[in-house]
Amino acid sequence: MVESSEAIRRIFWRHRWLLLSLMILAAAAVVPLREHQPVNYAATATVQGQGTTPSAVTEVQAIQSRVTAVATAPAQVQTAISQAKVNRDAVKVARHEISVASLGSSAILVLTVTDPSPQVAVALAGSLAKNVVNELNQLGIKDNPELATLNKTNSQLVSRRNQLLSQLGSANASNASTSVPVQSLLSQLGAVEQELANNHAQAQQVITTLTTETGASVVSVPTSAAGASRHVAVYGALAALLGLLLGLLIATISEVIRPTVAQPGAGARELGAVLFGGCDARRRKITRIDRDLPDRLNLAAHRAGVVTVVLTGPGSRTRLAALAARLRDALPAPERADARGVRARTTARIDHLHAGDDPSPNGDVQRPAIVHGGHRPVGLATDRPTDIATARPAKSHEQRTVVTLDDIRLSDPPPDAALVVALPTFAPHSALDQAADLGVTADWPILGVIGIRRRSWLATQIARLTTRPSVSPDARVSDVDVPDASVPDTRPLDARAPEEEEETETVPGLGAMDDIHREREDD
Repeated sequence: MVESSEAIRRIFWRHRWLLLSLMILAAAAVVPLREHQPVNYAATATVQGQGTTPSAVTEVQAIQSRVTAVATAPAQVQTAISQAKVNRDAVKVARHEISVASLGSSAILVLTVTDPSPQVAVALAGSLAKNVVNELNQLGIKDNPELATLNKTNSQLVSRRNQLLSQLGSANASNASTSVPVQSLLSQLGAVEQELANNHAQAQQVITTLTTETGASVVSVPTSAAGASRHVAVYGALAALLGLLLGLLIATISEVIRPTVAQPGAGARELGAVLFGGCDARRRKITRIDRDLPDRLNLAAHRAGVVTVVLTGPGSRTRLAALAARLRDALPAPERADARGVRARTTARIDHLHAGDDPSPNGDVQRPAIVHGGHRPVGLATDRPTDIATARPAKSHEQRTVVTLDDIRLSDPPPDAALVVALPTFAPHSALDQAADLGVTADWPILGVIGIRRRSWLATQIARLTTRPSVSPDARVSDVDVPDASVPDTRPLDARAPEEEEETETVPGLGAMDDIHREREDD
């Protein structure tokens, strides 16, 4: 299961330069394009969508939608272009150069027209505002059913009046005042005229009512045009965001195809091992190792009975060989009867006496030759059983050494060897699998992991200035009497060393566990 912090390191931090480069390239490509575009000028006209105040936000939106539909109609735009006497594409202007915005919750709207020429923008905005208002006022009158009925009735009455006038013109009465047909036609004509007057009055009343409900009007027309913003910052930010998304997609695909290990500590957890420390590397050289790294490695090898530490890991073989050389030079000198060796033997003896393990047929307790670091077993594939004599540390006169795979032959592996994996930051995950396979093949336990930190020249110089000088291995052992390796050690296994009788120094790494073993031995 991948932790969120590790996933962030693998995707964001590992590919930080890719993400940053894509963001910069995308913004650098868009910003000059926006900067070199011609400046557009915006002219603004204010119109009133209707005479009554809208009572809800939805009504304001409806008014804005109606005005926008009328203002962006190609026919209306073409009419405004003709009135302004300019040469423009009506469809292009309607789609890209006209915008309508409402002012708060009122029926007042702002109509904006943009154009490379300020004079053209002013002329188009003024003409378009007037045309939009006229069209809005006509929208309530056209196709009104009541007004259509009145117009139809008016047409019939006009036709009837014309018919009566024709009949009166064809009548040849010498005395019209006494002629009954003429008087009848005159009476009918008077009635038709009265109906026409009533119909006209009703139509005017309907028109007045509809005009009051719409009430669209021009509040102000533009007199000048201002330069419109090219929104360089907005488009640059959007381009950078697009570059970031593209980089994240590339980084995610790369991590899915070739997964990596974000930190050496994460690789140590996957191997079930401990992290001894780290070292600084520049190019193919090891510039610095942690001060406690040789002691920790030596202690782990001592407890596991390992004489040869085999370094393996991804990366340059030259760098791995340089790390092995630095560790060989920094490892402590052989110790035979010092406090550390005696306490280790005492610990093994007491564990043999107090352990609840089942003995083997020959009476020895079977114990795995595995170094335990905390609650995790340090070792991956070689939980091989051995007796207590095998679990003892290596002979004191044997100098532990650190080698690489190029220094040995797998067909003739060195005895008492163990693996140490050197992992750089963002090492390929396949390196862990290869280390595990090598441990199974050669039957070598994995003592732990050493991290490799890639440092630049400046970081290396700063680290050298800020790091206090460490004590050399010779200085650490100068005050300790190391017996001659040629003299055989005839003391019992559980005997104390002479220097241990004088002082009870606690060796780093054994700690309180050695004190408990000594108390058990004293009891």
